[in-house]
Amino acid sequence: METIAEAGADDAAAIAAIHIESWRKVYRGILPDSFLDHKVMDERRRYWEAALSNPRDGWFTLAAIRGGTIRGFISVARDGEPGYDAVIENLHVMPGQRGAGTGRKLIRRAVARLIDEGASSVALTVYDANKAAIRFYKRLGGIADGTGIDPFAGADMPDTRYGWRDLPALIEACAGSTRSS
Repeated sequence: METIAEAGADDAAAIAAIHIESWRKVYRGILPDSFLDHKVMDERRRYWEAALSNPRDGWFTLAAIRGGTIRGFISVARDGEPGYDAVIENLHVMPGQRGAGTGRKLIRRAVARLIDEGASSVALTVYDANKAAIRFYKRLGGIADGTGIDPFAGADMPDTRYGWRDLPALIEACAGSTRSS
C-alpha cells in the first residue's frame, strides 16, 4: 500500500536521489551530459537539504511511500507563478515506478491541500522536450497558456506553462486511469 505523507529534512537524501535519477532518465541528450553525470548530484542534494530543512512560507513537499521507501514526491509553492494561486515546482517518480498512479496520487493530495488552503488554481512549467510529461498533464486537463526559455545547467530550455483553474476537476482527473503517471 502506498501512502502520501509530508516530507521533512530526514527525507532530503531520498528525494534528491529520485530527482537525480528522474532527470538522468528524462533529460539525457537534452541537458548537458556533464551536468547529468556529475554536477546534478551535488546540486540536487544541496537543494533538497536546504529546502526541506528550512521550507519557505507557503511551500510544501509530499512524498509517496511504499514499503518504507519513498517512490515519488511533489513540491508546491503558494507563490511564484503570476495569475495562479500556486505552482507545482517538482513532480518526480522513480523511473521504474512510472505508470503505477503515483504521480496522480501525489497531485491529487497536493491539490486537495491547496483547496483546503483556499487556492482555486495551480500551474506548472515543463520543458518542451519532456513529451511524456506534456502528454500526462494534458490528459489531466492542463491548458498551455505561456511559453518561455529557462537557462539551466548551461542549456537554454524552451518550456511551456500548463495551468488548471478548476481544482476539483483536476482531482477528479487524477482519480481516473493510472496510465503513464
